[in-house]
Amino acid sequence: MNRMDPLNAASGSTVGTRSRAWATLVAGVVVCLGLAACGGGGGGGSSTGAGSGGDALSKDGALKVTVNDTFGSVIPGATVIGPRGTSSTNAQGEALLVVDRSGGSAGVTVSRASFLDTSITASLTTNLVNEVVVTLTRSTSAAGGSLASRSGIVPVVDGTAQEMTFEIELVVVDGGSQPIQNLGPANFMLRACTPDPANQRVDCVRGSAADGDAAYAPATVSPGALEVIAGSASRPYAAALLLDQTGSILDSDPTGARLFSAKAFLGALGADDRALLAAFAGGAGALIPNVPLALYGPFRDRASAAPYFGILDSLAPLVGGNTPLYESLDGVRQGFASDASLPAGLAKAVVIFTDGTDTNCGSPATCRTRRQLSIQGANDDHVRLFTIGLSGAADVAALGELANQTGGAFLYAETAEQLLPLYGSVGKLLSLSLPTYRLRWTVRASAPGAFQSGYTLLGRVQVTAGARSFDVPFIVGIP
Repeated sequence: MNRMDPLNAASGSTVGTRSRAWATLVAGVVVCLGLAACGGGGGGGSSTGAGSGGDALSKDGALKVTVNDTFGSVIPGATVIGPRGTSSTNAQGEALLVVDRSGGSAGVTVSRASFLDTSITASLTTNLVNEVVVTLTRSTSAAGGSLASRSGIVPVVDGTAQEMTFEIELVVVDGGSQPIQNLGPANFMLRACTPDPANQRVDCVRGSAADGDAAYAPATVSPGALEVIAGSASRPYAAALLLDQTGSILDSDPTGARLFSAKAFLGALGADDRALLAAFAGGAGALIPNVPLALYGPFRDRASAAPYFGILDSLAPLVGGNTPLYESLDGVRQGFASDASLPAGLAKAVVIFTDGTDTNCGSPATCRTRRQLSIQGANDDHVRLFTIGLSGAADVAALGELANQTGGAFLYAETAEQLLPLYGSVGKLLSLSLPTYRLRWTVRASAPGAFQSGYTLLGRVQVTAGARSFDVPFIVGIP
């Protein structure tokens, strides 16, 4: 069953729209069968091979295929292949195929980007229209994240040799959100970094000037030291999920993996955990109910989190506008102080998902100042920030600073398939129960003065786990 936004359910508009759409689709297929000269299915694809002649026509019927995900939400844009042709699901997740009713069954294959292909055999009766529901499982991929080393060892700079030695901690999880264990130094490779003059951002070392950058290379590709840090005993938490609903999401997350992953996070809440849902977007193109920040409070426990599923479904089409990241973050963080329902003693965190950078803060220098205000506010309120960046357009430096300077973690997904494993690991990070790898490297700059106090090193580690390799970005502040 499709979950609707409880705020709109009373109107019945969604049900009415779906009923009218379904009636139109069935009528169209019946006409097609009568003419024996058309194809097409629920989403405007082409279904071929309709019968000709009285005997063949008496056997022709329609198969309605409804495609859902594992939470029961409809999946538009799925390709549905039957024995007589191909169709695609409409906005209600429905498609129609022409089938031979006398055959007793029909093989159906359904596919959609970011999901695993699924094939079924649909049983057919002599009814003109038969129905079947197909559930697609999301495709997932191993991923990781970084956090500041908790060893207390600060980076050491050798100005004479133009070298810096530093430590970071990495989170590495498989497609099922389970920590990947038993990795050794050979599984981690620090990439050399060379600034790209074609882009408008700092790639390697950010200095005090907006355009500062410097190339560097690791003294050894594999880490000079590796230590596995065991997870601590779990601790209850209160987490606010802040979701980017800006226009670029249409390209980076067209199938709503962030919304699905948020449901998975909510479903994994511990008995004493609390969660709040929020979405942000700004400017004239923003479609969320309240601009720039839509808060769906109050904080809910696991037993009362179900209404958030309908709200997440309602957010799927509400994508547009720009990225008021810091303003929205501050608004969510301040919600902790105003929510009297939270039990005392819970660890507090904001989990920020975005595929870009703040578009409202101004110049790079102004944005850094604005970001520091958000970091200071989070630290004053004892709220850790966990950032999830999607795609190469995500602001690695900003998301890394928000996380590292508040005791959180920066998780990175190059593709939407990595979002579900990352969201699945956030709860363990929040509760301090996820193991990490502590790694040490020495890097050497190609020019003098690259590693100055107050500068920031940006880097990427390639992690190889089994047959899969993926990059984990990180930042290190130079004291």
